Amino acid sequence: MLLPLLIATASSLPAPADTLLVNLLGEELDRPTYVAAAEPAPLPAPATVSDRLPYSINVSTPIPGSLSPGMPDHEVVYPTDAGFTWNELDRALATVESEVYRGAFPGAAVAVGRWGTPVLERGIGTHDWFLGSPPVHPDYTIYDLASLTKVVATTTAVMLLVEDGVMDLEATVSTYLPAFSGGQKDWVKVRHLLTHSSGLPAGARIAADTPAESLQRAIATPLVALPGSRTVYSDIGFIVLWAAAEAAYGGSLEDLLRERVYEPLGMHYTRFRPGPGCIRCAPTDERDGYRGVVHDPLARQLGGVAGHAGLFSTVHDLSRFAAMLVNGGELDGVRIFQPETIARFTERQFGTDTRALGWDTPDELGRGAAGLRISRGAFGHTGFTGTSLWVDPDRGTWAVLLSNRTYQPRARNRIQEVRRELNDLVAVSVDRAADR
Repeated sequence: MLLPLLIATASSLPAPADTLLVNLLGEELDRPTYVAAAEPAPLPAPATVSDRLPYSINVSTPIPGSLSPGMPDHEVVYPTDAGFTWNELDRALATVESEVYRGAFPGAAVAVGRWGTPVLERGIGTHDWFLGSPPVHPDYTIYDLASLTKVVATTTAVMLLVEDGVMDLEATVSTYLPAFSGGQKDWVKVRHLLTHSSGLPAGARIAADTPAESLQRAIATPLVALPGSRTVYSDIGFIVLWAAAEAAYGGSLEDLLRERVYEPLGMHYTRFRPGPGCIRCAPTDERDGYRGVVHDPLARQLGGVAGHAGLFSTVHDLSRFAAMLVNGGELDGVRIFQPETIARFTERQFGTDTRALGWDTPDELGRGAAGLRISRGAFGHTGFTGTSLWVDPDRGTWAVLLSNRTYQPRARNRIQEVRRELNDLVAVSVDRAADR
């Protein structure tokens, strides 16, 4: 039985003093309060390449206690002060809460904001189904991002390297990764890998005795189509892209991302391989656990660090990342990208379905995760474990959803509908506020 640790729908956002706050069971709740802003304590730096352990340093300290479970330990702005309406954001949060009550996943974390301003960061439910499981905390609960790795890590690294002049989108992959050559592979460009149009299959059998041998098998995977002839969402393609980018950089992309993106933005809990001792990590499988260990089998075969999956983070960290993107590459005086780089990588590419460079864009018929109300210039991505991040530059909004929907679901999977409803309600909230 799910413990009543959920934040009330009616208390999802600050309410007037005379408003009674109740949860979905009709029980009266204490009014949530905001606490003084405080940065989460950073984790120890990962080991260097020469002495790297099988996992990076474990997150082995418990999540701090809180007087308001599910609420952030830092200030957020009232939604109306940032151009939102409360009602639609309440409904957006209720959509996620109802899935937890229904048993679709044990918990989730949601963040919504506009430009550089967060207006909602909330943890809902618990880490798992067990009695005494800690409540989800937006600042400290760490989720397996699954394919959000493709944009928050791999595409981000390529964006940095293109800005630095180290990589060229029109260069062949073999320019940086000679092992990926021969026959039609000589025609595959970096751009093809980013748009899933390289001709590589969606997946492949790469299991071997060591991660290095598994990577060699991934790189040796034969094409199944001519480069540029069709779009096939490919994990193998992003595994190859990570290897090519790391070869072009001449060092660890983990280090590049930590030094150039995650640390400058204050993304303290974003990393690969938090490890099985990570008690702040939400597990992704009840049978095998996978707490702090990547859920994706290909990423596990590659040692937990891969271009398609393997990154872990919190909803607060990703809200910082999304705010940076919608702000044109800068947040709180820290510039990560030039605005032109973001515009270039998030523009839909000709002949690649809805794909931009690494990113995805909205489907006009609403069949994807973005919904129907989000702007056509929006961009984002999703992850198999129940994650999504969408940015709407026209409205200046962003929405992040993290969950562990793969953890022994007890109800039908509605994660795609939940993503669409969340994004639609965020867009409607801003539009209705502008009409008043």
